[in-house]
Amino acid sequence: MTIQAMLDKLNYKEITPIQAGVFKAFKAQKHVVGLAPTGTGKTHAYLLPILSSVNLKMNAVQALIIVPTNELVVQVEKMLVEADDSFVVKTYYGGTNKMREQEWLRKYQPQIVITTPKQLIEYVLEMKLLGIHTASYVVFDEADMMFDEDFLSMIDRILPAVHKAKYFLFSATMNPSMEPFIKAYFGSYDLIDTTKKHTLKITYKLINIKYQNRMDALVELINRINPYLGFIFVSKKENQDLVYQKMLEEGRSVCTLNASMGVKKRSKLIEEINALKYQYVVTSDLAARGLDFKISHVIHYDLPHFLEFYMHRSGRTGRMYDTGEVITFMTVDDHRKIEKLKEKGIPFENYQFAQNGLVKVNLRKKVVSEEEVNAIKKVKKDKKVTPNYKKKRAQEIKKIKQEFRRKNYANQNR
Repeated sequence: MTIQAMLDKLNYKEITPIQAGVFKAFKAQKHVVGLAPTGTGKTHAYLLPILSSVNLKMNAVQALIIVPTNELVVQVEKMLVEADDSFVVKTYYGGTNKMREQEWLRKYQPQIVITTPKQLIEYVLEMKLLGIHTASYVVFDEADMMFDEDFLSMIDRILPAVHKAKYFLFSATMNPSMEPFIKAYFGSYDLIDTTKKHTLKITYKLINIKYQNRMDALVELINRINPYLGFIFVSKKENQDLVYQKMLEEGRSVCTLNASMGVKKRSKLIEEINALKYQYVVTSDLAARGLDFKISHVIHYDLPHFLEFYMHRSGRTGRMYDTGEVITFMTVDDHRKIEKLKEKGIPFENYQFAQNGLVKVNLRKKVVSEEEVNAIKKVKKDKKVTPNYKKKRAQEIKKIKQEFRRKNYANQNR
C-alpha cells in the first residue's frame, strides 16, 4: 500500500511538518534524526514509509522498531495494524509468552519487529532465534526517554548486526546523552528539526502557590476545573500514593498509574483510561512516557528533576492540534527551574485561584527607585577579603531594601 493510500485510510486531511520531512528523506542514503514535539505524528512519520517499502514476499526481518516501554510496543503495533495489516509483525516485551515465541521463531521470521531494548537482547543474543541482520530499517523511537548508560551498553551489542540498515531516531528534544550515540553510529545524517514549526494549542498556566502546601493547592485546583481527562504528574512514588489517596478522599474518579505495576494490570488500566472510566490519573514520568491518551489537562504537582521530562509531561495534551491546558504549581523553591523552562521557550502565563475558577494575573515587575539604588551603592565593599564578607554585604543590602519597602508601604497607606 502506498503512503497516500494509508493516509487516506487513516483520514489524514494534511500531514504534519515531521511527516513531510521524513517522507522526503526516507529514500535518501543518509540516516535520519527527527525532532518534533510530542503528539505531532512522529510514529506515522516513520511507519508509513516503512510499510510502503516492506516486501511481503520476503520472509525475513526487514524493519526493527525499538521503543522504551511495553505500552509503546503495543501502541506502535496498534497504529501499524490500523495503517496496513498485511505484514507479519511480532512484538516482544515483558509479559510475552516466550515458550510459544521460541517455537514460532525456530520455523519462521517476522517481517517487522517492535520491541524494547531488553527483550531485543534476549531474543537476538541470548536465545539466538531472532535474525535482525536482514533489516533494512532500524528505528529508535522516543529516544530522549530511552538513552542512558544501560541502554547504550545494550544497543552497542546489537548494532553490529544491523550496520547496513538505515537508522531513524525520533525524539521530542535533543538530549545530551543522545549525542555520543548519534556521533558514533549515524555519521552524516539528515536532521529534521520541526520543533519550531509546530504551533501547539497549549496554554501554560503557572500558579505561584508560594509557601502553600502542594496538596492543599491541588484540592483548590480540582474544585475549580472539570477536565475531560486530567493527568497529575508527581515525581516521587511516596507522594504519588499520597496524592492518589487524597483524590479518593475528595470523591474524585481517579486511578494511579505507576511503573511498578505488572504488565497485565497496566494494560487493563490503560484500556480503562482510554474508555474514560476515570477523570484523573495520578502518575509519574516513567509510568506515562510515550503513552497516547486524549488528555485535556496536565497538572504538574511538582517539577521533575530533569527538565526534559517537563516537556514530555506537557506533551501529553494538545496532541495532533487538539487544545490543552498545562497547569504548573510553583513554590518559592521552584523559581530557578521555572526560569530555565522559560529560557527553553515555555510561554508561561500567570494565574491565581478565584472563586469560580482560575484568573489570569499580570504581575508587575518590581521597580527599584533611584534613591534605593544609590543607597545600595553606598554599601562599602571590603578592600580585603574577610571571612563571610559576601554574606555580610548581602545582609546589609537586604536590610536597605526592607527599609525602603516599609517606607513605600507607609506612604501608600497614609
